[in-house]
Amino acid sequence: MKNKSCRILARDQTVSNDTWTTGLNNNDLIIGPSGSGKTRGYVLPNLLQSGESLVITDTKGNLCAQIGPVLEGRGYTVLEINLADCVSSPYGYNPLDYIRVINGRCHEQDVMTAAAALVPLENQRDPYWELAARSMLTGIIAYVMERLPYGERTMSSVTRLFREMGTGRFDQLMSEVSEIDPECLAAVQYQMFLMTQKAEKMYASVQGILAEKLSPFSFSGVLALMNHPQKISLSRIGERKTAVFLHISDTDRSMDRLATLFYTQALHVLCGSADKRKNNRLKVPVRLILDDFAAGADSCIPDFDKITSVIRSREISVSVILQSLSQLEASYGHNKAMTIVNNCDHLLYLGGQDVETARYIATKANKSVNTVLNMPLDDAWLFTRGEAPRQVQKYNLKEHPLYHQMQKHASKRNRELFEDKAAFCELPF
Repeated sequence: MKNKSCRILARDQTVSNDTWTTGLNNNDLIIGPSGSGKTRGYVLPNLLQSGESLVITDTKGNLCAQIGPVLEGRGYTVLEINLADCVSSPYGYNPLDYIRVINGRCHEQDVMTAAAALVPLENQRDPYWELAARSMLTGIIAYVMERLPYGERTMSSVTRLFREMGTGRFDQLMSEVSEIDPECLAAVQYQMFLMTQKAEKMYASVQGILAEKLSPFSFSGVLALMNHPQKISLSRIGERKTAVFLHISDTDRSMDRLATLFYTQALHVLCGSADKRKNNRLKVPVRLILDDFAAGADSCIPDFDKITSVIRSREISVSVILQSLSQLEASYGHNKAMTIVNNCDHLLYLGGQDVETARYIATKANKSVNTVLNMPLDDAWLFTRGEAPRQVQKYNLKEHPLYHQMQKHASKRNRELFEDKAAFCELPF
C-alpha cells in the first residue's frame, strides 16, 4: 500500500512521503542553531500529522508530554525510554536482546555491530588501539551471550566480566571456554587477543579504552533499565503505528553511547524485518527524527553514511537535525559527512553563524555568503533534488490544523501540575 502522507518543510512547502511517486528518498537534513525553529518549524508539525511510525530524539524531555497524547488520539502506541533518568524510565531497553543466539552460538554480525557502536573509531589516523579494544569487547559480549543464563545477558554483565581482566579470573574463564568450544566467537576473539598480552603497553591501553567506554553501564540505573519488565520491541515499530521517544539529556552526555547503540540496532532490526517480507518493505513506514545529531564522537552511528543510501526501498527514512555542517564533519569526517548530506534529497537551512555551512549553502543557492548569513530570521533555504533552490518562510506551528489539540493537552497538563502543587501546599507540616 502506498504511503499517501506528506511532510511539512516550510510554509506552503510540503512533500509527499510516497517515494515511488516522487522518485526521491524521504531523508531530510535540517540545519540551524539553537532557537532557529528546528523543533517548532519542523519536528512538531510533522509529528502532528505523521502517518509513519516514529523514533524521536527528545533532548529536553518534553516532546513526549507535548505531542504524545495527540498521537495516542490518532491511534499510535506511544513509548518513552528515559536515558536521562534510567531508574524512572517508563520502558526498558536491553541491547543484548537484539543479539541473536542460534544453537548456542551468538550471531557474529550482531555482536560486532554492538561493539562497533560502543567503541567508535575516534582516532581515524591511528585506529589500531580502538580496533583492538573493539575486538576484545566482541569476545566479552559473545561470552555473556553464550555462557550466561538469559536473565544475566545485559551490558552490566559485560561490564562485570571486563572488570575481571585485572584479577586473572578473566583469563581463567576465557581459557575454559576455549577448551570447551574453541570455535565459538568468545574463544576465537580471546585467542587473537592473547598475542597482545605480551605487549604490556598495548594490553593496558586496550583496558583503558574499554574502561572509559563501559563506565556508563556499571551503575544501578542502567541495570534497572535493562531489566525493566516492559521492554521495547524494535521489530514491532515497523508493524504498527508506534512513536518511541528517546529522552537524552542535552547537558549530561554519559548515555550517548547507549543512545547510539539504540539507533544502530533499530536501523538493523528494521532493515532485517523489511527483508523478511515478500516485498522487502516494512508494513508501516518508519522515520527516525535524530535531533542533536553528531553532537560528539560517541554519537556516531557506525556506517550511517552507507545506511542512509539503502533504507529508502525498505520504507525507512531519517531526519538528520544539525546545528552546522562543521558539526557533522567533526564527528564523521569530511567524506562520510558529505555522503550523508548527499543521501538526503531534502535540505532545509534555517540560518546560522557558521561560515563554512553558509558557504556551502551559498554555493548551492548561487548567492553570496553574506546574503546567506544575513538572511531574515523568519526565512529559510529549501533544497530538493531535481528542483531549483527556494528561499522560503519558516513554518508557523500555530497554523497547523492540529495545533489546538496540543494546546488542549498542554492546558490540561498545566492544570494538573497546578493542582498537584496546590495539594502539596496544603499538606500539614
